[in-house]
Amino acid sequence: MKGKMLAAAVAFLLSLGGAVQAAEEITIGFLVWNGPFSGRQQWAATGEYLAEKLGRPVEVLPLAVNEVLPAVENGNVEFFTVDPAMFAVAKAKYGAEAVLTMKNAVTGTELAGAVIFTAAEKNRINGLTDLKGKKFGALRRWSFAGWRMTEKEFLDAGIDAYTYLHTLRFFETPQAVIKAVLSRQVDAGTVPTGLLEQAAASGEFDLTHVRILEQKHHSDFPYLCSTVLYPGFPLAKTATVDKKLAAQVAAALKALKPEEQPLRDSGLTGWIDPLEYSEIEKMLGQLRWPRK
Repeated sequence: MKGKMLAAAVAFLLSLGGAVQAAEEITIGFLVWNGPFSGRQQWAATGEYLAEKLGRPVEVLPLAVNEVLPAVENGNVEFFTVDPAMFAVAKAKYGAEAVLTMKNAVTGTELAGAVIFTAAEKNRINGLTDLKGKKFGALRRWSFAGWRMTEKEFLDAGIDAYTYLHTLRFFETPQAVIKAVLSRQVDAGTVPTGLLEQAAASGEFDLTHVRILEQKHHSDFPYLCSTVLYPGFPLAKTATVDKKLAAQVAAALKALKPEEQPLRDSGLTGWIDPLEYSEIEKMLGQLRWPRK
């Protein structure tokens, strides 16, 4: 009798332990550009939605670009969103795995590219080879679509942008890059695809005031583009997160519809199964990223 009572007590305690474990908080780090307050507003609805679907608390942790990889390394997050180039580093160094890929609301697709442009009246600049000794503007040195994609286009043309250009200037926002090109602070610049059209649609400038360099046309991708198209931002899991939990998170996010608040607040139109990021790893190897 005592043996049965002891077994029942042990089973009860184990069940309590399982319940405690099931209620453990999940921390998701979200890469943000506009500070932690705006970041929390952007992703709060996603955190609340996942907490309801998973039946356990979810913390939304806004992370600046220099905070993402340390958070992964130190085990401060279970999941994180990140620039594709930074994901490649997290995968190689810390065993991170892609769980989903975002569909960006700017382009409405899961693909990303960059557009290279100059002021319309600069008739002597028609391609990358015309930029020797010129001033060039880009969006943050670490940014995949804001610079790395264009750096790869220079490399494919046999050009080391760091020595070929007179000045390579990095700006904090795409609007600043556009303004620098139009105001002749730089001779040409690059921003992620879709942002030229977005700025023009909001009345910031007229598209006829710029000319696209090295323009590429991709099927089912209607935006001005000068580069190869790459997978967009992933949601990744750290090496310690089990596949069952990752699958639950993935299923919940994929079920969201574009009109629902979590997607509207986050600036997305949806989540899809993760795209293949191995080509980005090869690309970064060619660029020796991160470059000192």
